This record gives sequence, C-alpha cells and structure tokens, in this order.
Amino acid sequence: MKKVVLVTGANSGIGLALCERLLIEDDQIHLCLACRNMQKAEAARILLLSLHPAADIGILQVNLGSLKSVRHAAVEVKQRYRRVDFLYLNAGIMPNPCIDLKVFFSGLFSRKVIHMFATGEGLLTQKDQVTDDGLQEVFETNVFGHFILIRAIEPLLCHIDSPSQLIWTSSSNARRSAFSLQDYQHIQGQESYSSSKYATDLLSIALNRHFNQQGLYSSVVCPGLVMTNLTYGILPSFLWMFIMPIMWLVSKMSSHFQKAW
Repeated sequence: MKKVVLVTGANSGIGLALCERLLIEDDQIHLCLACRNMQKAEAARILLLSLHPAADIGILQVNLGSLKSVRHAAVEVKQRYRRVDFLYLNAGIMPNPCIDLKVFFSGLFSRKVIHMFATGEGLLTQKDQVTDDGLQEVFETNVFGHFILIRAIEPLLCHIDSPSQLIWTSSSNARRSAFSLQDYQHIQGQESYSSSKYATDLLSIALNRHFNQQGLYSSVVCPGLVMTNLTYGILPSFLWMFIMPIMWLVSKMSSHFQKAW
C-alpha cells in the first residue's frame, strides 16, 4: 500500500519544493497537494508530473483561515484515505509585512546586530486582521486551522502499529519574546508571524505528549533563509539580491558563535 503524504500550502515556495524533494526520494507515495487556490494547485500538480510522470498526485482544497473549509477538507480526506502517513503542516501567511527602520538602524550599531539579522527580531511587523470565524487571521491560518485539521482526521493519523508523522514548517523568526499565553492570538502586538511560529513549536511539544502513545509523532523544521512569496512581500526582488549574501554570512557567523559558546 502506498504511503499517503499530505502537504498544506503545496502550490508554491517551500511547499512546492518540498513536494518535488519527496518525489525524488520516493516516487511510490501518494502525494496530496492541499491548497487554498485549486487553479494553482492543479498547476503545481502538472509541473510535478512533468518532472515525475509516474507520480501519483492528488489535490485538495483547504483554506486554513476558514474553519468551514478545514472541516470540509477533513471530510474529503476521510472519504479518500484510510490513513495519512505524513502530514506536512506548511501553509502560512505573513500579511502586510513591513521593516521597522528604527529597530533596524538602532540594531545595526549595537552588539545585537548578528542576532537581529539571524532571527529578524523586532525587524518585521505585520498588520493582522480578523477572519469570519472571529479569530486573528495569522493565528488561525498558521496555527489553529492546522490544529483543527489534525483533530478532525485523527483516526487516520493514530496507528500504534505504524506511526504517522506531523511535520511543521517553523522559522528562525519563531521567538518566545513575541509570544504570550495571555495573548496567544497576538491581538495586541505587531509580530503575529513570529508569535504564530513560536506557538506551533509549543503545540508540537504538546501534541507529542498527548499522542505519542497512540502512534502519532510531531516535529518542527526550520527551512532557513529562503526566497518565497513571503519574503518577496517584504522587499522588492532586486534588493534581496544584495541583502541575501549578507544575511547568509550573518547566519553562518551566528551559528559559529553559538557553537563556540
């Protein structure tokens, strides 16, 4: 029986690159692209099939920022599959990102300059909004929508004899300083993306405590500094051509200092 691998946010960026890598590693899986936009999902499916003609690829519509859509997608998943072996929780948003120039210039001439560039702490701010469900959009899309999906398809994930895996796409921007249990939706702050990514890290730990004995394991991965639709939303592409080498150098220096420490 083919292993079923479901990837949210699979039509572009990290999600699409992940799907291609999964097929390179094992083209005998059934890969399900779970996306908000079905036209883009089908385009991604066609692209992947052009690279892997024998691949078994399906598409699924889900908007993680809508509980109605998540519940509908969960019903669809349970109708299609008897189990889900790997669930990659990759979809995420960073609405209206802006660089705080005051923080940038003050950090540039401080001892925290490497830390600032390595993590983006304080640099990126976002303007969040409320969804039709009455939740903050970033929290619902990046965290809560995924959690509801997990719980809705729980019977397909929990098998003691053959464990399933949850893999969250986290970020180096996931920081404790941006997150508060008293304001877990980050209503009061301006770093909703960072808060949401730290929340997923915490949620992954909680899921392991609750589900490991039932054959479900959760982990988080940081893809590093990569160019996606999220990063292009911060600055124009031509500026990233100059900034990326600096960011790469700073991240290497940061890793070196951390190991030395």
